[in-house]
Amino acid sequence: MNRYMSDKKHCNISPTLRSKMIIEEMKAQGKNIYNFGLGENSVKQPSFFIEKMKEFAHKKHYASCEGIPSLNTTLKTMYNNEIMDYEVLVGNGLKELLFICQFAFKGKIIHVTPSWVSYKEHIDVLEREECLIELQTKIEDNFHINLQELETILKTFEKQPKMLLLNNPNNPTGICYSNDELKSLAAVLKKYNCMVFSDEIYLQLCHYEGQKSIRHYIPELTLCGSSVSKDLACGGYRLGWVAFPKTQQEFFDKCKFFSSRIYSCAPVPIQYATNAMLCNRELYLDYAKKTAQLFKYVCSQLLPLFHQTKLVYSKTNASWYSFVDFSNYKVELDFKGIHDSIELADFLLQEYGIVSVAGQYFNHSSLAIRLSFVDFEYDFEKNDCIYEVDLSKMKKGIEQIILFVQSLEYPL
Repeated sequence: MNRYMSDKKHCNISPTLRSKMIIEEMKAQGKNIYNFGLGENSVKQPSFFIEKMKEFAHKKHYASCEGIPSLNTTLKTMYNNEIMDYEVLVGNGLKELLFICQFAFKGKIIHVTPSWVSYKEHIDVLEREECLIELQTKIEDNFHINLQELETILKTFEKQPKMLLLNNPNNPTGICYSNDELKSLAAVLKKYNCMVFSDEIYLQLCHYEGQKSIRHYIPELTLCGSSVSKDLACGGYRLGWVAFPKTQQEFFDKCKFFSSRIYSCAPVPIQYATNAMLCNRELYLDYAKKTAQLFKYVCSQLLPLFHQTKLVYSKTNASWYSFVDFSNYKVELDFKGIHDSIELADFLLQEYGIVSVAGQYFNHSSLAIRLSFVDFEYDFEKNDCIYEVDLSKMKKGIEQIILFVQSLEYPL
């Protein structure tokens, strides 16, 4: 039997993008699959955005890595306030800018695991393992940082420069720190002068209103990153940005130096279209709000199906992810020759057609897989009732997972 997840033609590709290739191959072979793999927003983007892409297609000249002037101004307006002004870098998606920041930073870099796959991939590419500190969170804490553990780390390296990568809301767990939790976290980081790269790519997709960025509590230490990939459902457009507080001007200048020499500029037509979309504030916020409401409903319909099992999962309160832990079936899985999350994800793929991403790729040691609830199509301009979204395919996929764990509990 072909082992997709260990196949050589897939092994050099990022695990999330690997999911997309596997899906396409299995479909071409006529196999039945249940897609919980790639975390791509499946909602149709606003027609306004598409029309602006067409309108600005003739814009072909080079631009600065700070973005075209109009987009740079718009982004600064989004972040500037009475406390802090910001500088902005614009790149080909947030991933590229995250790489540059990890490349440019000289000091200890802290990843909170489970962490987005690219964080550690960047460290591996840069061969900077000696700079990395991984702070592992636990399912029993709903994957929230233990502040005592964090303070121990920060105190140990008190005299060294430090940067924490905070993905909030989080991929792969779908959890989000409350404003009070962020305030407490910020107090610890400020005490030890630890810079924060706040990856806020899902910030507009919280399942509740009023969620803040950690920059509201430590603006002088917080870099804010986002893109059009998630809340505008345009991952393939590849446009992202990072806002640097003026207090980090030296680090901004260093990142700008690298950016201008690595990629020159992000696609200019997309910059113009994105600026028009962000300036249409009412449309932008309404679209993001509807998207958040849609995925809140989707998660509310799917996650409770696991209640009839011993599976443990993160309590999703943003975006469309859940990190599902099979540790309560460890003995039974060992008996079947499944000893880690990669083997588990591979087994589910081969035997049940379940496409997921193993927890190990998110640098977490638990027996968990990430599920993305995005296997449907939806267009807000054609549908005005989120309760009519077709979840039948994903429900059948979850039923297959339930059948699997029930077979472990009650083997024939």
